[in-house]
Amino acid sequence: MKFCDESINQFLEELGSDLPAPGGGSVAGLIAAVSAALNSMVYSLTIGKKSYMGLSGSEKELIANFEKESKEFTARSLELMEEDRENFLKLMDSYKLSKDNDEEKEKRNLAIKENTIKSMEVPLVLARECLEFYDNLNIMAKYGNKMLLSDLAISAILLHSAIESSIVNVKVNLNGLRNEEFFEKIDNELNCISKKSQEEKNSITEIVNNVIYTNS
Repeated sequence: MKFCDESINQFLEELGSDLPAPGGGSVAGLIAAVSAALNSMVYSLTIGKKSYMGLSGSEKELIANFEKESKEFTARSLELMEEDRENFLKLMDSYKLSKDNDEEKEKRNLAIKENTIKSMEVPLVLARECLEFYDNLNIMAKYGNKMLLSDLAISAILLHSAIESSIVNVKVNLNGLRNEEFFEKIDNELNCISKKSQEEKNSITEIVNNVIYTNS
């Protein structure tokens, strides 16, 4: 059964158990999905309202396109959540391979390397796509229902958390790939993603706070 088909209680029970999955990678994907779904709620309660009706046709079209993207990103995050589990379980299986002779050791080492790379790739993709999703949140920061700005801020906070969680999951695999040519490039990218995400999250929460919690 896919994680997304489980009840919340069932998922949390498995998460807190001694099962190899779900783990941190799955949680990162779930957080991203929740962030996007919360953002979609802001769209749902913005479109058709009085302030929305006063927008131009091009602005309404822009909002409609980003609303669709927001819902698609929820589904996309859940897909990555499942991919992360599959890759992690394959990596664990690699460590169980026989190593009784040189040929088996070589085969095992190759499998571990290949599956370590795969286990690194999914959280890296998630971090990249989450960072891009800030563009969507910024649309709601501009046009969203002002009564729901607190929800938008929470969406931004969750998105940043998903990114930071994904970065940790990249690093735990990247650490075993330090001799690979791509190591430094990815390491630098992670730093850039983290910095940019922090800036974007702070920007959105500042906009929200200026509206919902103004200084007296």
